[in-house]
Amino acid sequence: MNKINDYDISSVRLSSGMYALTKLACAGLTYVLITLLMLGFPQSDGIPEGWPLSIPYAIYAYGLPAALVADVLLRILRSKSPILPLAVYVVTGFGAGLWLAAEQGAEYLLWGLGGVLGLLLLRGTQLGVEKFPLLLPVFALFLPLLCLLLS
Repeated sequence: MNKINDYDISSVRLSSGMYALTKLACAGLTYVLITLLMLGFPQSDGIPEGWPLSIPYAIYAYGLPAALVADVLLRILRSKSPILPLAVYVVTGFGAGLWLAAEQGAEYLLWGLGGVLGLLLLRGTQLGVEKFPLLLPVFALFLPLLCLLLS
């Protein structure tokens, strides 16, 4: 008979599933907020002028992986300092912006700072959606799909 040490597999699955749903919800809410902010700006083919790529691609392809890396770094560092998460998200956001600029041929400093703002917005929305767990599916799936259909 197999003995499971110190943890229950179902609780590990549940907590990892809630983590994934929370990350998708914060990315979805960030997408909706940035889309609402960019409504007044001119766009061509769903890409705001001056942007090298579309808003959802920037958030889901660059921002979300960078937020996952930041969470891994915070998990490894395990500090109680309230400033450390901010510093890790700023550094990781700048890295995500540089990654975006390198792949899309954009200006490095501008998109590095844009990455910082984007990742801090992702962190802020994560702190917000964690307070309302019943709304996680709405922010993770339904609201971003509605926003994509309307744009």
